[in-house]
Amino acid sequence: MDLKRNIRDGRHRIWWRSARSGNEQAFRRLYGELYAPVASYVSQRVRNQQDAEDIVSQIFQRFLQRFERFDAQQGSLMTWVLAMARNAVIDHYRQSSAYGAARTDTVDVAEMGDVLIAVTEAPLTNLIACEEREQLRRWLRRQPADLREMFALRYGQGLGLKEVAQVLNLSEAAVKQRFARATKKIRQELLTEFETTPTETEVRHA
Repeated sequence: MDLKRNIRDGRHRIWWRSARSGNEQAFRRLYGELYAPVASYVSQRVRNQQDAEDIVSQIFQRFLQRFERFDAQQGSLMTWVLAMARNAVIDHYRQSSAYGAARTDTVDVAEMGDVLIAVTEAPLTNLIACEEREQLRRWLRRQPADLREMFALRYGQGLGLKEVAQVLNLSEAAVKQRFARATKKIRQELLTEFETTPTETEVRHA
């Protein structure tokens, strides 16, 4: 995973430098690879499709306006644009609240049902099974919003720990510590729940 991210980030930096020099094809390639992750991030958090599309458009307007300001020493282009996306969604929440819009226009991170399903690294791997997905969803819903957001970025968006830290404006050490605590909590709470809750297969054969 880290190798793939490194290759991706290197490719993006090459395209960014070329686009800065006026290469339109390089910019189109960069835009093409960044668009889908940004659109996915926003649509998972904003229920109204038109609002989500407007927000994505605003994000890439900002991206274009700030294009020259990108600093490769501070992180990847993917992290940079996802941080813009997060700020844009937060602004949307604030504006909706200010104008009295209903909260049903937004999607809580806890409702992203498959955030943990794609986890492929120990020690979570052994906890993932079709019959346990709803228990994983319920566990996520019980967690604080900031922890749900970290899981969404890590496993929903496929970011590395350093990238998650950059998007959330936290230290990498803090993010690592929170994930370590969360992993321990998952093992303690979910393994106990799995042992005490009948599976669908057991119910069918009861």
